[in-house]
Amino acid sequence: MSKKVPDKIIIATIIAYNAEETIEDTINEIPVDWVDAIVVADDCSSDNTYQIIKDIPNIDVIKNKKNVKMGGNQKIVYDFALSHDADIIILLHGDNQYDPSKIPQIVQPIIDGKADAVLGSRILGGKIFEGGMPMYKYLGNHLLNFIQNTTYRLQLSDYATGYKAYSNKLLTTIPYHLNRDDFVFDEQINTQIVYYKFRFAQIGIPTRYFKGASSVNFTTSVHYGLLTVFTVMQYILAKINIYIPKFLRK
Repeated sequence: MSKKVPDKIIIATIIAYNAEETIEDTINEIPVDWVDAIVVADDCSSDNTYQIIKDIPNIDVIKNKKNVKMGGNQKIVYDFALSHDADIIILLHGDNQYDPSKIPQIVQPIIDGKADAVLGSRILGGKIFEGGMPMYKYLGNHLLNFIQNTTYRLQLSDYATGYKAYSNKLLTTIPYHLNRDDFVFDEQINTQIVYYKFRFAQIGIPTRYFKGASSVNFTTSVHYGLLTVFTVMQYILAKINIYIPKFLRK
């Protein structure tokens, strides 16, 4: 058990792809007294990511034989964490865009029994432009947040964040294996959380965009936005019993 939370098993999961410049810093910034294990899944990187992480002590390393994309890689690390009896599962990206030192804050609402999912909000963290967030990304996120909050009847500020924590109960209930393997996985899991009536919380995290950190380009952002709206529409159809999409079926 972790020193800070001896009655919970907390596992930090990291998805990594071509993160040779940042993966070691990401791992080193994790407060190890708050976690019981760290697992890194390298998504068949073409650089030296795997060579770097396999030599880091006291972590579990998974090397995907083929690239399964961001969503597919999340399925792999969540399966690993659940198979090791994790009570709380944290998601980080290997590009070090999200601050691992915020782990105590992101797990606390779950420890306190106040939430089942906690999102690290770049908006609540403040200084988003100083941190390097492009204006188009900020405006796009703001629009999508409005659509999602109106539909889901929530008041969240950053659904698109890649920094989050989940309870064991949540991940063993929602059918995340039915989600897409690409970046839309995140919006489908958000929708599943709402559909299956789990509780959200959010904490502020600093925005960190820098050379070496991956950043979705404008074209991909537009694609992501359109598919997010489509996912919201699927949720509406499911709620009024017209059509239940595969990812919302148990």
